[in-house]
Amino acid sequence: MISRFHNPTARVPLVDPQQARQVIGALGLLIALCGNRSCMGVILQQARSEIGSLLDSEEQAQGLDPSRAA
Repeated sequence: MISRFHNPTARVPLVDPQQARQVIGALGLLIALCGNRSCMGVILQQARSEIGSLLDSEEQAQGLDPSRAA
């Protein structure tokens, strides 16, 4: 039985934009601590890039301009 409150067309956010921005900032601090050219720094940069891409996708899906987000 399907609940009358179930909405199959409701969009579930991929990431919380505020939380993603905070994680990107924290990763930036860790990259600075490790150094950009260290193995760990490169891995952290990749993680930061991936989270940034998820954030851009989420903001586009919400109809926001990622370049203007605070």
